[in-house]
Amino acid sequence: MYIKFSCIGGFANLDLNCQIDTDELPKEQNEELQNLMKTADLPNAAESKKVKAQGFDSFSYQLDIADEKKKQYFSFTDITAPEEIRPLLDYLRNLAIEKKMAE
Repeated sequence: MYIKFSCIGGFANLDLNCQIDTDELPKEQNEELQNLMKTADLPNAAESKKVKAQGFDSFSYQLDIADEKKKQYFSFTDITAPEEIRPLLDYLRNLAIEKKMAE
């Protein structure tokens, strides 16, 4: 599975972008990501429209997921993200930070 993740905004005007091939992640990270995606239940998430972050410390997230069967696109903000999706967004944001720090 391929994930393209973007997180923009916040008080520091963060601009994180990363692409993740889940097959290239270490086993533990892949398992954690798969569990978070299952819990988030993205296919049944309320359809969201592109919404810009509101407030000084709010983030906007863009999540594109592709596998051999289909492609899915999601947009959330800290305000519009359903509670069950937030741990996944946090995890992906931390992975993106990790990747950026490694560059």
